[in-house]
Amino acid sequence: MHFVKIVFIALFCSGFGLQGLGQRYNFEQYDIKDGLIQSQVTSIVQDQKRRLWIATLGGLSCFNGSSFVNLGKTNGMNSNFILSLALSKQDNLFIGSDRGLSYYNNGNFYNYRGNKNWTGDLVSSASGEIYGISERRIFKTSGLKTQQVRITADSAEMVTALGTDGSGNVWAAVYQRGLFYLKNHKWHAKSLNKQVNNLIITGFLVDRLAEDKIWLLTTDGIFIAEKGKLSRVYADIIKKATAIAQDARGNIWLGTNKGAWYLSKNLQIHFNAKNGFTDNEVKHIFKDAENNIWLGTDGSGIFKFNSGGYVSYDESQGLQNSIVMSIISGPNPDEIWLGTYDGLFVHKNDQIKRIVIPSDNEDTRRINFLLKDSQGSIWIGTVGGGLWIYSNKRFRRIDNGSRGVACNSIMEDSSRNIWLSTNYGCFIMEHQTNKISRITGHFASSLLEIGRDSVLSGTQNGVYLIRNKKDVLPLKPKSLSGSSILSMLKRGPYILFGTADNGLVIWNRTNNAVKQLSTNDGLFSDHIYALLTDSKGVIWVGTGRGINRLNSKDFSLMRNSNENALVVECNQNAILEHQNNIWIGTTKGAIVYDNTASPSASSRPYVFINSAGVLSQNKKGGQNNLQATYNENELRNTISLPYNRNHLNINFTGIYFSNPKAVLYQYRLIGLDTKFGHPTSNSSVNYTALPPGKYTFQVKAVTPYGISSANVAAFSFEITPPYYQTTIFKIFILSIIVLMIILSVYVIINLNERQRKLRLKIKLEEQFKIRKQTAEDFHDDLGNKLTRISVLSEVLNSMMDSNDTEKKAIIQKIKTNVNELYTGTKDILWSLNPKHDTLYELLSRIKEFGYEMFNETNIFFEEDLPLEDMDKRLPLELSRNILMIFKEAVHNALKHSKADHVQFIAKINKDTLEIQLEDNGAGFDLESAGNGHGINNMNVRAARINGKLDISSNQKGTIIALSVKMLALNTLSKSKPSKDA
Repeated sequence: MHFVKIVFIALFCSGFGLQGLGQRYNFEQYDIKDGLIQSQVTSIVQDQKRRLWIATLGGLSCFNGSSFVNLGKTNGMNSNFILSLALSKQDNLFIGSDRGLSYYNNGNFYNYRGNKNWTGDLVSSASGEIYGISERRIFKTSGLKTQQVRITADSAEMVTALGTDGSGNVWAAVYQRGLFYLKNHKWHAKSLNKQVNNLIITGFLVDRLAEDKIWLLTTDGIFIAEKGKLSRVYADIIKKATAIAQDARGNIWLGTNKGAWYLSKNLQIHFNAKNGFTDNEVKHIFKDAENNIWLGTDGSGIFKFNSGGYVSYDESQGLQNSIVMSIISGPNPDEIWLGTYDGLFVHKNDQIKRIVIPSDNEDTRRINFLLKDSQGSIWIGTVGGGLWIYSNKRFRRIDNGSRGVACNSIMEDSSRNIWLSTNYGCFIMEHQTNKISRITGHFASSLLEIGRDSVLSGTQNGVYLIRNKKDVLPLKPKSLSGSSILSMLKRGPYILFGTADNGLVIWNRTNNAVKQLSTNDGLFSDHIYALLTDSKGVIWVGTGRGINRLNSKDFSLMRNSNENALVVECNQNAILEHQNNIWIGTTKGAIVYDNTASPSASSRPYVFINSAGVLSQNKKGGQNNLQATYNENELRNTISLPYNRNHLNINFTGIYFSNPKAVLYQYRLIGLDTKFGHPTSNSSVNYTALPPGKYTFQVKAVTPYGISSANVAAFSFEITPPYYQTTIFKIFILSIIVLMIILSVYVIINLNERQRKLRLKIKLEEQFKIRKQTAEDFHDDLGNKLTRISVLSEVLNSMMDSNDTEKKAIIQKIKTNVNELYTGTKDILWSLNPKHDTLYELLSRIKEFGYEMFNETNIFFEEDLPLEDMDKRLPLELSRNILMIFKEAVHNALKHSKADHVQFIAKINKDTLEIQLEDNGAGFDLESAGNGHGINNMNVRAARINGKLDISSNQKGTIIALSVKMLALNTLSKSKPSKDA
């Protein structure tokens, strides 16, 4: 970073009440030592980011208040010999040089090919077009080509100067034609005195505050054209001017071959090498956005003039020593006496001269304190040189030649007694007797009368109250105990104590309340050397690092945002108000503030983001090398970064030419921070390991005085998450998990179902084996016994007498019952046999039973059975109940129907098995028949197998229909018994 060299320590404000002689003004100089590319400055412009672009005869410089960036022919420009600069609305920089026209944008130069001649006086119009002069002819451009412009009908016209007015209209000076201005794309002649045509105009200024007033710089001097009149001005002091500008207050600045001039209604100041400027030629004068005045010189670089309202006096103005220890009003109204460590000096008629004290003692020159009493006499306290008084135009020593006495403070009380504070204690000189008596042995650095018989003595160990010139008591406030008191001031019921370590202590005598101000509250230093209340009620506080001001009503700090903070060390009690000026003694001379100057309008800093560097993250979480850098143009759009490039280094710049060193920054990252951070001087910030998300970085520039920048610079970026953190991936993983759960549940259910079916199959197979074995055993055992009973009954029948009919009838009944029992057991055995657990076997059994029952009767029996889907297996309960239902139906039809035709029908309709028995008999009453056991048993059996039994009967016949859902059939048909069953 380049540091500004302060040429002197004072500023001048317009309307300043001092004359322009014998004082030093505050300029800041920047030349090649500070980074300027070359010291011969020809033009200065300011872009939208508040940066200054400075044209020199050795290249181009860009200045942000703290550092320079230099560009030249090696960067692509056609020449380093630059004559003029202008900025377009798009912030493109146009450059006129001895090789023609160029423009610069986004780090690139474009050199116009059509013009290779000297190009100067570039200006930008309100419409955004650039106008310039080449070969004494005017041209314009708004793109990549230039176009010649003719103002008058004269093809040989010569344009000598270009400029703009306050509205941005372009003006041109044409030789022997006068002034013209461009409005609505047409050139209009300005009505002026005809004598203007005889002048060679090298520059001009359209006054922004005075109507119809134009300043003309010519080869014959300075002229003002106003309301049809032409007059030469300042001919006695300025022969020729090279540059002109107008500041925010309407004052005129002129550049000459030897320094610069400042012209206001009441003041004319020539800035030169004697008062802090330079004697070199001023080529260009420029007013920036903060109303600072910049002067480009031929050989000394650029100077900035800070209008802060004060000037200074030091060795260059006649002081032999810059350490001003005390200041008072002199015996005459127009005199200011200054006590230094090299003697006594007087300021009069803006000149400083030495006042000689008649003593051979060298310590007499070490002036430590001055006091002007109510009689107009001057009291002079020295360090080892005695106590002197100046009265009736002569000096007189009054301490009897005592050596080694250092007088620190002198005070006159309301009784006109003189109080003296020395290294030997505190003394008092009675007004009436002139007798000196000692009051206390305390070393006092300051004295203050707070009542007719009460005086405060400030010491290195707190404050003491002296009553009635003899009683010495320590003051009670604890904040003052042990403090070194440097200065004191009474303001109403308040006493202000300036300390050497605790800042400013304010004590309210009425309620003993204490308020303390320090550097934490805005004071420049905690060492308070001088206090003064001026005629406006403002309290001036001279500290060890500058000058503060307080509002006397609430003791709040008054902040002047535009004032370039003056870093000076004030001296103890060296402060004075004189003729609306505040004089303050410092270690660098006397500083004089104009207390009548109105405060200037507040200016605010400007901030912009230079770049954002992106670093990647390695596998261990650390930072790798720089991966990408986004410049200010690229940051205008939202940038997207992968998740592993989440380390950012952001650089920004705040521009505040009024006080560049005071620029601080506050920033935040929306998405990570909610509030702006504390002000910091760092112009870059690092963010590491940022999580994925959307962010907006914001930064603003602030000053120690609490002034925020006029803008908040910002850019947005997004860090994309890794694929495994994206919403799509999360949905995908969630879907996979759900599918896995569903699949697991399905597999578990399927396995359970398979196990259930396996258990059912095993159970059925066991049942099949048991049924088969039971059927075989039952058939073999019961069948043999029934057969034996039948045979025995026949044998017994044969042995009976044929006439014994009663016994034979009984034997016949036994035989009949045996046959019926055999027939019944046959159905049971049929049901127990697993081979018969199919739909085919069931229907075949019912059909056979029907043929068997209706055989040898007059009833015709027929069946209608399907041939497909007959292999479905049926559970034992289902097949047995269906069989018994239709056996009962066949039996009823044979016994009760009186029909001659019975039909048995079975079919599968979609998922339902439908079986019915129809006859054409006489029918029966369903209500009376419903009480019979047969019908009831049929309904019970149908409900047992979840079937639906419908019985309809009329005189035309009876229909018994049973319907059973196939679900049970399909389920059971999948669990077939093994072949061994």
